[in-house]
Amino acid sequence: MLSSIFLPSTSQLAAASCGRAHETTKEMDHRTERMSIKSAETTNHSDMESEAKWESVLGARYCRGSPLLYILSEKNKTLIWRQLWIWLAEAEKELGLTQVTEEAIIEMKNAKESIDWSELRAEERKLKHDVMAHNHVYGRLCPSAAGIIHLGATSCYVQDNADCIVIRDAVHYLLNRMAIVLSRIGDFAEKTKSEVTVGRTHYQAASLTTVGKRACIWAQDLLISFKELERFGSEQRFRGIKGATGTQDSFMTLFDGDEEKVERLDNLVTAKAGFTRRFAISGQTYTRQQDVLLVNALASFAAAAKKICMDIRVLQAMGELWEPFEESQIGSSAMPYKKNPMKSERVCSLARQLITLPQTALNTMAEQGLERTLDDSAVRRMMIAEGLLNTNAILLILQNIVEGLTVRSSNVSKHVQEEMPFLALEKALMYLCQDGVDRQKAHSIIRTTALEAKEKGNVSLEEMLSHSFYDEVRDRVFALASTPLVFAGRCVTQTDTFLANELLPSISPYLKKKDDEKVQLDV
Repeated sequence: MLSSIFLPSTSQLAAASCGRAHETTKEMDHRTERMSIKSAETTNHSDMESEAKWESVLGARYCRGSPLLYILSEKNKTLIWRQLWIWLAEAEKELGLTQVTEEAIIEMKNAKESIDWSELRAEERKLKHDVMAHNHVYGRLCPSAAGIIHLGATSCYVQDNADCIVIRDAVHYLLNRMAIVLSRIGDFAEKTKSEVTVGRTHYQAASLTTVGKRACIWAQDLLISFKELERFGSEQRFRGIKGATGTQDSFMTLFDGDEEKVERLDNLVTAKAGFTRRFAISGQTYTRQQDVLLVNALASFAAAAKKICMDIRVLQAMGELWEPFEESQIGSSAMPYKKNPMKSERVCSLARQLITLPQTALNTMAEQGLERTLDDSAVRRMMIAEGLLNTNAILLILQNIVEGLTVRSSNVSKHVQEEMPFLALEKALMYLCQDGVDRQKAHSIIRTTALEAKEKGNVSLEEMLSHSFYDEVRDRVFALASTPLVFAGRCVTQTDTFLANELLPSISPYLKKKDDEKVQLDV
């Protein structure tokens, strides 16, 4: 669609070039550009707002309708900037700055919601400075306040503090969503805690476990990431009012060298913004270490989500689990019978990008030279928004997967029965040792028995234990083999303990009644 709107077709270019064989490559490029511009100018403006222009797939495809899209929006940022200027003016007036009047503050509040985007964009094109463009436009809306808006502040007063507010609100939203996903995995674990399945180490059959115990491994990984993000939220700091290089010198000038008032000003603005913690030390920006902590927590979550979905993909290939497959869903354009694990694959794909973000955050922090450089600005606009939205996208898909995850019990049981003779040999080893048989000798004989059975294939437990060496333990092993759950150790107890003592206490404060609603994916 984009090519038909913005670019001339191949046939158009070919036809044009026939009559201009002498035309240079440079002339062709200029003419193509003019045709593209003309085509774009004739495009209906309403089309330009949607399918006729490129949009981030995170917003347009995977997070459609998410509250994060508003939290991260230009409008929300603009409103926060203006609110920060109002809070600063209020605090300065409260501490005795006579040039800040009540009339000016009222005017700022009344004009806060009035945003002329065309004027703002025109001003930024002229000034090449986003904060000053907003400052000028806001000042025209409230002329009585024009002289005191941004008084004593530097650009990072609004930029960094607004980022702190946006990140705080986004993290709160993501913690709620993560708690819902953890709750769903907990429900699945509870329901399947006694369903015995073949454990897999090195992707090979190993001792039995249960489906629910395996789900607890998933939940525990996610819970660790949840706790890391929760810790970030509780320890996140506000930049506050620090001035051009973090020394607060401009505010010391405004308050005639009164350090106590400057400290109170910093505390007042921090409290008005709803933060209990702020940086005592900063350059012009807050330390980008804080961004590293955020992105690391998000990447940790992505790794945990990818592990879960890789497991589901493997188990779906084995026929043991099915991710949800909707009534009209198409699994393959060529093979109509296929049920591909496309949702789990999508999580793995999105996680791949999110897992790499810490390198960007670390480089940004490391290269924030002296009191500040501007090479952090553009990359942070992408890194923070994409990290938060990608996390949101993965959570939505993962919730949908877990809510519709189906255990194919007949296949699970079949695999258990296929492995049972070999698993029973483990019990034979324990019983033989209890009866005083040398462990090394018992291990050697059992190993030979197992490998010979593997070579023959489809050998029953009765055949495997037919040697007289097993006479003393044979009946006990047969009795155990009829109850697979006995081979799963403490899986049920472990599941119950984890859910009751770790998972539920951690997520309960975040869960609400409306969280019972299931996720429906558009794509």
